[in-house]
This record gives sequence, C-alpha cells and structure tokens, in this order.
Amino acid sequence: MKKFVASLLLFASAVVLSSSASAIVLAGSTYSVYMAGEQSNNALLPTTFFDNEAASFERAGLTVTLSESDTALGNGNSLVSLNLNADGDLFPIFNEGAFLGVGTFGDVLDFEMPVSLYDARVTVRDLTGKVLVASDNLADFALTNQPWDGSFPTTATLFRIGEIGGQGVSNITFDFYVSEFSGEVPEPASLMLCGIGLLAAAATRRKRGAQA
Repeated sequence: MKKFVASLLLFASAVVLSSSASAIVLAGSTYSVYMAGEQSNNALLPTTFFDNEAASFERAGLTVTLSESDTALGNGNSLVSLNLNADGDLFPIFNEGAFLGVGTFGDVLDFEMPVSLYDARVTVRDLTGKVLVASDNLADFALTNQPWDGSFPTTATLFRIGEIGGQGVSNITFDFYVSEFSGEVPEPASLMLCGIGLLAAAATRRKRGAQA
C-alpha cells in the first residue's frame, strides 16, 4: 500500500441519477468516519446521523463538515456518498499518508435490507476543487461485501493513501455503489463477455447494413 496512489485511476460515471431522500440506508441511523495523518495524526472519529444534514466537527484548528446522500439508481441499485469537507489542509506535513475508514471501531452504515457492495470509490480534492486522487474500484477492500456489513475497509482496519500530505487536501468523498443482496453475485468475466457479445452483434448489424 505504500505506493498505492500511483495505481489509482480516474473514474467517471455517465449514469443518470434519480434522487431519493433515503433510498437504502436506514434513515436516522448513526455511522462514523475515521481520518488521521500518518505523521500529523490529529485523529478524528466523528459519529453522526444519516439524515442528509451536514454535521460539523473541529480538528486541529479546522472545521470539518461531514455530509451524506443516498441516491436510488434503479433496478435495486443505490449510490451512498459520504463527504468530508474542511476549510484548510487536512494533512499538512509534506508527503505524509492519510488513514481513512468508514464504520471504524464498529459504528457502520446501517441498511434497510441486506446489500452487496459492488463498487467503492475514494476521491480526494484540494482547496480549489482540483482532483488529487480518484480511485479505481476498491470494493474488495471491504472483506465482508457480499452482503456488505457497512464498514470500509473493515471495523478493525484502515485504508491508506500514501504521499498526499502538503497538497492542500480539503475534501474527501467516499462513493459506495450497492445493490439489494440476492445471494448471487455476477462474475466480472461473465459481465465482460456479455458486453463483448453485444458489441459484436452491433458491429454485425452495421456491416450487414453497409453491404445492403
């Protein structure tokens, strides 16, 4: 994990979102988010209600706002987003790493029903809104994701982003894509083959149309 940032990839989604006040997270339940600098420390473990209202906390002279949203994507899928926003550099020591966790020490996200975590993304921005880190799919970091227990990575471990200190980090967003747990998880290879098949069919139709 020491050079983890180097392998992070930018993620973009073209999904049209349909908002919902509380699509799948248990409204009014509590959850916690952990944050600390590898050298500066200043550990913060705020616990707040999942009620779509921002809560503010003090950390090392900064005001940190924690907010959340729960968006229904259709077909039993939802996007749960947690957002930490500060009025200064959260990790002020040059090149220090950041330790993060959701549900750390046990106050996990609570859901209306069992869910599967099929995609998890972490995005880090500076004071100007510039994206410094945008991860690829980190769902496998949550060892109990089928069904998901609502912690990330787990209640006893933390996620580390290396060499992020001194870059003016002021915003961290967790995006969790979940679906209603059915007990069956589609294999990634099967999904890819399905997509290739559809592309091949479309190419064949275009070719036939051109020959006509």
